[in-house]
Amino acid sequence: MIGGSGGEAKIAKDTSAILNIVIISLLAICVGVVAFYLLSAKQVETPQQVVQQQPATELVDVLVPINEIEAGVQLTAAMFRKETRALVTGSTNIVTSFDQLKSTYAASFMAPGQPLLMDYITAKPPLNQIQANIKDGFRAVTMAVDATTNVEGWARAGANVDVMLSPTQGRPTVTIVVQNAKVLSASRSTSGDPGAGPSQPNEKTTVTIMVRGEEAAKIQLASESGILSLALRGDEESVASPENSAITIDSILGISTRPPSNEIPIDGRVKVGGKEFKLIGGKLVPENHTNSAPLGTPAR
Repeated sequence: MIGGSGGEAKIAKDTSAILNIVIISLLAICVGVVAFYLLSAKQVETPQQVVQQQPATELVDVLVPINEIEAGVQLTAAMFRKETRALVTGSTNIVTSFDQLKSTYAASFMAPGQPLLMDYITAKPPLNQIQANIKDGFRAVTMAVDATTNVEGWARAGANVDVMLSPTQGRPTVTIVVQNAKVLSASRSTSGDPGAGPSQPNEKTTVTIMVRGEEAAKIQLASESGILSLALRGDEESVASPENSAITIDSILGISTRPPSNEIPIDGRVKVGGKEFKLIGGKLVPENHTNSAPLGTPAR
């Protein structure tokens, strides 16, 4: 009986071990199935998400400027080349045909190599390039300059300058007539080309600047009174110059320009018998005879 009980216990133990192994195996299979399902679902969803995040593109023939084009220039097919670019699907703001350039002008500056947009062209012809850049309340005036008065030609389109006057008569003086004026063109060039401007000291040319209405009148009057020259300002210069403040050679040398006074100091004025007298040194002097001897002074 004792041997029988030991055999049954062993069988029960073996059966329990087998059940444990089966349960662990089933759990492992379940975990594997779940992991496989999750991995498969992730692989299926990822490409769809990427496609949704990237906008659809297509190859489109676009017009690209060959060189820089200034505002106001009439556009022709020779100024552009056609290139195939990958652009966002549905874009309607791009010029794709040379036919779209007929009777159009550059509404703004165009950089080479950039696709041409409809915003950059206009059917309205400008009166001229200079007028297109003049702000409300401002005027364009032209000055005659040479290599010296034009800062060796560095005062080109886009630069900011002060206008100075040196009178041709009287004592040597320099006055800032206008400050921080924008140069619209130099030697009839509006592009800021470094080659614009006189190369020889005595070579004459012109510079057109944008100033306020009253400043234009100042420059016109100053041009008839002496020599006008330009002083180049920095790109971000904001400090005001001493406008209309005259600098003389005497002020540079520290010499006083006050004329000496030869007048005799007057102590007061009195009226005697209907006539006016000045009181000088305790003596009465007729008002209209400054060099007369005071009353009571003995004659010589």
